[in-house]
Amino acid sequence: MSALIINADDLGASPAVNRAIADLHEAGLVTSASLIVNLPHSAEAAELAHQMPRLSVGVHLNLTKGRPLLPSRHVPSLVDGHGQFYTSPEFYRRAVLGQINWHEAAAELEAQIEWALSRGLTVDNLDTHVHFHLLPAGRRLTLQLARRYGIPAWRSPNVLHTLFPSSAWNDLLARPPERGELASPDYLLSLHHWGERLLTDSRVARLLSQPDVVAELVVHPGYAPDPDLPLPDQLPPDYRQGEVNLVRSPDFRRWLDRLGCRLVTFADL
Repeated sequence: MSALIINADDLGASPAVNRAIADLHEAGLVTSASLIVNLPHSAEAAELAHQMPRLSVGVHLNLTKGRPLLPSRHVPSLVDGHGQFYTSPEFYRRAVLGQINWHEAAAELEAQIEWALSRGLTVDNLDTHVHFHLLPAGRRLTLQLARRYGIPAWRSPNVLHTLFPSSAWNDLLARPPERGELASPDYLLSLHHWGERLLTDSRVARLLSQPDVVAELVVHPGYAPDPDLPLPDQLPPDYRQGEVNLVRSPDFRRWLDRLGCRLVTFADL
């Protein structure tokens, strides 16, 4: 039997996002959440996580939203003239040009993990905001941090996208998934990419119906209106509300039933 982790990103982004994640967890849908620790509502989110002992908690390592935990003077390559992290496109541009000091990034990300641990949370996985662990340096750094802090799992870099050519899907369906040095789901699906198409795509259904496959479905819940959501945000409140509506819909539950997947957490890996 295959298994599915339904992971809610951005726990801590705003009270509305925090409530939406908690509601979906209580409804038996969200099994894991990624805590972003450097935003004004992160402390509220950490307290909320303590109230949900069955929720798997990961740190959503972040270098592109809000302000760093460390003083700006300690991470000058990561921040603009106002002490804010660069936006995601600018961060990636600077990374490609070699303008990111990854030693500074390591120090900031250590502080973020320490923040979560200092609040008594059991952190069982790591992932990265806007998937910067797909960059070679980001991937190495994330692996090193997981080893250093004894965090056993992380987000799979094997992203299943709607735009894959048929040959790529055929390869995925024909071969067993590769296992990395850290525990991870075999594949990653984002509801942001798929939307309602996820529920009718035969390729996804075939893949997730294979024995022993573990996938992570990333969702970005939130309620609209949300005046507290940090701006700019690539996923505005109306979009986040739409994801809540889809995940709570009878169609989504029927999709889960058809797949026959067990809903699991990162701790189960």
